[in-house]
Amino acid sequence: MVVVVAAAAVAVLTMCGCLKEGDESILLPVRNSTIPYEVLPAEMQDSLRQWMDINEGGYPAKIEGIYTVKPMELVYASDGYEWEDFHDLNWRIQEQNDRNFATYTEWQTMANGTGREAHVIGDGKKFTVWTVEDVVNEADGWSAELVTIVSGKLIDQRVTEFGYGIVMRNKVDEDSVLISPDFYRVFTDKDGFCIRRED
Repeated sequence: MVVVVAAAAVAVLTMCGCLKEGDESILLPVRNSTIPYEVLPAEMQDSLRQWMDINEGGYPAKIEGIYTVKPMELVYASDGYEWEDFHDLNWRIQEQNDRNFATYTEWQTMANGTGREAHVIGDGKKFTVWTVEDVVNEADGWSAELVTIVSGKLIDQRVTEFGYGIVMRNKVDEDSVLISPDFYRVFTDKDGFCIRRED
């Protein structure tokens, strides 16, 4: 099976900041009220928490809907990457259930991503969405395993304290297009919040 990574994730993990379209991702069922250390080690989670919230708990906010991060701003890149011009990020949560599963989709220029199984954790109005992807791009000759994390606090129809993180776990990348394993990038909405609209 050939799986192409979501456009948003590729764009923020490549060295050149380029954007790819026509994207799909796979499902990986893991369930917990925290991000398991098998997914992200404790040291990595502690490092990420310096730049974004990672909320925990079994009773997160119901966050179904579509959200737009505009303008998208780089907060920190552990690989030293610097870039200022990013496409707006759209992300959607569907089918959120009481077992803390949901379907997560993200896109930038076109709504063509395929939803993937995600995990919604947190308590009260605070939430964290996390998912794992194994991706292959045969045309460009690379494959990767990465973790996406989306966090915030839902107040009325907007998400405040928003953070979006991408962590590279493993890769095969002879041309060094992607960042190295164990590095990450964290983004936010420069306006301080993103607005929810219904599907």
